[in-house]
Amino acid sequence: MRAALDRPRLWRVTAALSAILLLLMALACAQGSLTILAHPPAPAAAAPGWVRWCTAGVARRDRRRMAWCARVQGRVIDTTHGPGPREAHVAVLADFHLVVVRLPEGAPTPGWGAQIVAVGPLFHARDNQREVQAFWWQAT
Repeated sequence: MRAALDRPRLWRVTAALSAILLLLMALACAQGSLTILAHPPAPAAAAPGWVRWCTAGVARRDRRRMAWCARVQGRVIDTTHGPGPREAHVAVLADFHLVVVRLPEGAPTPGWGAQIVAVGPLFHARDNQREVQAFWWQAT
């Protein structure tokens, strides 16, 4: 153990590699965006083009709603199916946030690392994460 502590070069290399890894993780988390609209925009207000998708479906009633609508764009880091047989959820890393996107029933799930854009109402998930019920979504 003492021999490992007496090697300053090893410590410098380890610190440099750790710093590079931390920088890469920060860059991965910074990608994407999360835009939240707490209330519907006024009719005379200039709203973004994606707002029309906010009313394209029926919002679920079994969860507490956080905001009227949200748009999430980011990288897929995990996908899961259930608890319903045709229900799919995607974990998205966007703008230093982890957001769960509930895809429409029967929709194919994007692969790990894919870019996704989803629009829909924003809810509290069961595990208290942010969850977007995707009325519209696209993965590349």
